Amino acid sequence: MTEQLTASVMQGMTAATVVGVAAGAYYLTTRTVQSPWPKEKQFLSYTRRVRPKKRKIQLALNSLDDFVPLENMEPVNDVVGFFTSRGNEFSVYSIDWEQESVVLVRPVDGTDLKVHPFFREAQRRSASEVLSIPFSHLQDVADAIRHKVAHVQNVFVYNTGRCGSTLLTRAADATSVAQAVNEPEVFSIINMAVLRSRRAKDVSPNPAARSDVVSDLDEDDMVKLLTNVVTLLNYHLMTADPRHRDVIVYKLKFDVLLIGDLMYRAFPSAKNIFLYRNGMECFESWIRLWFKSNVVYSLLRGLRRLGLWRWAPMVPDYFRSFGDGPKFSDHSDGSTGSYAVTVWVGTMQRALELQKMHPEYFFHCLLYYSALARGKEKTLRLLLKRLGLKWNPGEDGEEAENMKKSFVKDSQAGTYRALTSSFLAPCCKETLTLL
Repeated sequence: MTEQLTASVMQGMTAATVVGVAAGAYYLTTRTVQSPWPKEKQFLSYTRRVRPKKRKIQLALNSLDDFVPLENMEPVNDVVGFFTSRGNEFSVYSIDWEQESVVLVRPVDGTDLKVHPFFREAQRRSASEVLSIPFSHLQDVADAIRHKVAHVQNVFVYNTGRCGSTLLTRAADATSVAQAVNEPEVFSIINMAVLRSRRAKDVSPNPAARSDVVSDLDEDDMVKLLTNVVTLLNYHLMTADPRHRDVIVYKLKFDVLLIGDLMYRAFPSAKNIFLYRNGMECFESWIRLWFKSNVVYSLLRGLRRLGLWRWAPMVPDYFRSFGDGPKFSDHSDGSTGSYAVTVWVGTMQRALELQKMHPEYFFHCLLYYSALARGKEKTLRLLLKRLGLKWNPGEDGEEAENMKKSFVKDSQAGTYRALTSSFLAPCCKETLTLL
């Protein structure tokens, strides 16, 4: 009896500690802090030198608040002329809905943004200067350089998450026929704005009641925004690539499937891939990612048993994009595990919906994780052939060696997602029982 009481007390103290830590973390990430960035519409473009804030893990979507300004804003009166001469130095980083502008960043000189597994992280960590272009000037800027990238073939990789998409991106970028970018954040930022607008309209037709809406742009405007943003991204990637490869593979976050209908309108000539994985394997992979040690696992198990699971992790907005929707909101308990399930179910359902809407467009290639894992080079060869690209690594010894390295190396090495032995400490089956 005494032992049971002691165990209960210890478990309660452990849970209280975790709740306290979670509450403190929540406060630190949500407290109101005076921002050094304007929070109203900007009518002129500007540049500003910055220093990235030190963050080991970035959960929120990219924004100007990721940076500490080092100087005052410098107005750019002729942004078209500026971009024509220096635009290749900047890549699209985010959208600032309050300023009504597209945010681009310039990395520290000599930085290769492709070295880091995730493009958005490389941008954030290496940024030395930002360029803000108001929506009102964006079309003129895009039109000024559009002819230079008109021949670019865009390829979009949609996926369920935890399905080998980063490996596929690294492998594609190692070829001579295509370059690849892993998760540029701007697509998810646009998706979340569209999603909030759509759901607000479903809840209330009264515009004054839609407090969650972050932008007044309608969906036609969002299509134009997508088109112009990718034009600017293509321009940077084409000019930054030593081989100027004009087939650009964009691996997207899983949530971008929700605006697949807008992507269809914005990029009618794009090629599209859907990469997916068995649902249970996908879920187990999320578990391995989150529970890095037995200590974390034990603490979260204690919270679960005490009914305090929803207090444990803070779930970023884009990860809730499916779970907070009308299909799942009544069935979710608000936990990270529950959201992980809705991600897989939601992406699979949305992929089927898009196929029914536009079967000639969604998808040019369906790729199963097991096929990629079993025969990486063969699968990549077949994939590129399906996209109309001829690729023979045997003709180039250096390319063959680079390809071999991309398949052997952990595709997410250097990030918190990297698979180290500590990730496998808790038993996955026991974790699934817990959830």
